[in-house]
Amino acid sequence: MRAQRGFVMALTLLLLMVVSSVMLLMARRWELEEKSVRERDLYWMGGQFGAALGSYALATPAGMSPTPRELADLLRDDRGPAPRQHLRRLYVDPMTGRADWAVVRASDGGIVGVHSRSQGRPLARDGLWPVDPAFMAARHYSDWVFVAGRRVSGH
Repeated sequence: MRAQRGFVMALTLLLLMVVSSVMLLMARRWELEEKSVRERDLYWMGGQFGAALGSYALATPAGMSPTPRELADLLRDDRGPAPRQHLRRLYVDPMTGRADWAVVRASDGGIVGVHSRSQGRPLARDGLWPVDPAFMAARHYSDWVFVAGRRVSGH
């Protein structure tokens, strides 16, 4: 009877090791999948900012700056006879969890681009995604700068 208890205990420990290893592998996979989804969200949201900056520039009345002073100016543009909305809302940066995008300013102080403040490292890609080759060499998410005129496709 005593020998059987030792066998059952050893078998239980082996089973526990196998289950723990599988759970560890699954947790790593879930983490990578979640990071990939956040990257795609960042890419899409950045594209929305770029499109809004382009729309703002195209809607500029003569004699006015084609760049907004604040990101909120993309939500409500009062420069013309009727207010315009170039961006639906100020998106939350999926990498930081806050709507605290870093802005790239022109020499006149207007905003020409946005990027994440995250210093996280992008996942290695096989050249198929993201579409923009400039992002392939990025070392950090903060290197993904979204400007007007950059074509962003897919989500």
